[in-house]
Order: sequence, then structure tokens, then C-alpha cells
Amino acid sequence: MKIKYLNRVTGGLAIYIIFAMIALPLLQGLNSFAYGQDSGYLQNFKRGEKLPAITLPSINNLSQPHFEPGKGKPSLIMFFSVRPEFRKKRSLALLSTLSDIASQHKTTLDVVAVYSDMQEVATVKRYMDTSGLKVIVFNDRQKKIYNKYGVFMMPLVVLADSSGKLHEVIPYNYNIREMIDSNVKYLLGEWDKEQLTNSLKPKENIVRSKEEKEYIRRVHYGRIMQSKKMYGQAIREFSISKKLMPERIEAYIGMGLALLKTEQYDRAEKIFRDALNIDPQSDDAIAGLGLAYYGRNEIEKALVELEKAFIATEPRLEVVITLAEIYEIKGQNDKANRFNKLAVTRLLSLYDQRWK
Repeated sequence: MKIKYLNRVTGGLAIYIIFAMIALPLLQGLNSFAYGQDSGYLQNFKRGEKLPAITLPSINNLSQPHFEPGKGKPSLIMFFSVRPEFRKKRSLALLSTLSDIASQHKTTLDVVAVYSDMQEVATVKRYMDTSGLKVIVFNDRQKKIYNKYGVFMMPLVVLADSSGKLHEVIPYNYNIREMIDSNVKYLLGEWDKEQLTNSLKPKENIVRSKEEKEYIRRVHYGRIMQSKKMYGQAIREFSISKKLMPERIEAYIGMGLALLKTEQYDRAEKIFRDALNIDPQSDDAIAGLGLAYYGRNEIEKALVELEKAFIATEPRLEVVITLAEIYEIKGQNDKANRFNKLAVTRLLSLYDQRWK
């Protein structure tokens, strides 16, 4: 099975795209926040809108069946599940982070979590008991609050101001603790808007070595070659870049993607595995590994990795399209349709951006 990324779509996706093109004049006025693409949005609430109360039993026997965001102090609400397995590590780690934040801000910040799943409840309770975590965890078995808020992925942190209005939505990412702390300081009045904005700007290394400058130049040039579909030249530039700075991951990702484009799936797998040795949490490397498996028609192995890659803050479009294809192959049409719809939304968003 050969993949022609973004050029090959399945019958189901083609139907959705035809429909989308017919409806495009109506759709162009819509925002893409329906899938949580924009910071500060849930599917059902925009920044500045009042968030609803939560009335659910807790799973760790801390008696507070009702919670209302606001009430004079900011609120932090985490939505999570521990299924499938790849989500478990992130969710439990973030739960520990929340417990630490709650201890740090005992009287100035409300911190709660919502477990939105009907299975593995005992796993969460056991983890909290053995770890001594004191955060209230509501048991949202039927995903009532999950759906009411319009949560689009898990784990996810929702921040509300002291009046209970939505301030920020933070999907799980490598520096989520830093992002939470910065927003909490702002909500508590310790920082102004400028300090918050500056804290979230990417940190730049002003002083760069000769090797690093050459590395950056070649990676950039490799990406240009790849955008022009000159994959041989791109692979060469990324290969040289890897030798210049073997501890940096960007060249591995670029080379792996170029190898996928040329259907060199075995080499691509090796490169993405090398990238994961550098950063085991790299969403791009996980996605690339899954796409390499799919290129070799190893469907089940591909599905495991691509589902991991899908929970990235902004999953690659190739991941969304390939997951739709896999679920069509497996006859799981409901799941395939959801991924098809998401792919169309992303494609329309890209189309709209080109004309702005």
C-alpha cells in the first residue's frame, strides 16, 4: 500500500470534500476553533464566557459533589482519561502537577480534575491513594461535563478567572507546567498582560556557534527543497545537518518526512526511531513512525503510533487522513467519518489562510 500524502484521499474523504466545496461560501465565515485550534477556546465556549458548574461525585472520596468556577478566585480544571495506554503517562503526570499547584496556591486558586471515562476508575483512585494527591477528581462517567464544556482532547487544562469566565485552554505539551504557572500568575494579579506574553515567547539562543549556524542554514534549505518536492536534495541537506549536530532532532524529522515522500519506509522508520532516542515524546517522530508502518501496510502497528500522534496539540494532517483510512479499512465507519470531517475542516482552514 503506497501513501501519496495529501494527494490521495479515500472515497469517504472525497465525498466530504465535495460537500465542503459546495458549502464553502457558507463555511468561510466560520472559525476553526470548533476543534480547539485557537488558544483560549473550547468547542462550546469562547474566552470571556462564563463556564458552567460541575455537579458530579468524586472518585477519591473528597466530599465536594458541586464545583462552580469563579466564586472570587481563579479556577484550574483538568480533563483527563488514562485510556488508551499512551494517554495514561501524560494524564497521571499532569495530575501530579496539579496536586503540586494546588498545594502551592491553597487559598488563592481552586484546582479540580474531571475524569471523563467510565473505565479504569480504579486505576486513577489507586494512583491518587498511593501518591498522596489531594486534588478533587470528579467522576464524569458519561462525559456529561466533557461534552457540556466542549473538550476536544485529553489531557487538557482549562483556566477560568475569579468570576468563572474562560481565560485559557492549554492542551498537554512539553512545557505545560510553565504555561500554567505563567497564566496563574496573571490571574492572581502578580503579572500584567505584557509579562504573561513575554513569558510565553520562545526562548532564543542569541549566541550560536559556527556549527549551529550551519546546521540551521542546512535544515532551512532542506525544508525549502522538500517544499519544492526536490526530495533527493532535501535528504542530502538533512543528512549533512544530522552529522553537524547529532543531538538535535529537527534534521531527523525533516529527513524522515522526505524519506516517506520517496516511499523509503525502512529508512524512514530507522530515522524516526533515532529521533525518538533524542526525544521520546516527539509528536512528529511518533507520527512519522506510524506513517512508515502504514506505508509498509502494517496497519495495527501504524494505528498504535498514529493514535499517540493524534493527541498532539496540533496533529499533522497526514495523521488525521491516515487514521480515517485505517478505520475505513477496519470497517469502523463512525470513527472514519469523524476523522474525515476533521481532515476537511483542517483543509478548509488551510484554504482560508491562503487568501488572508
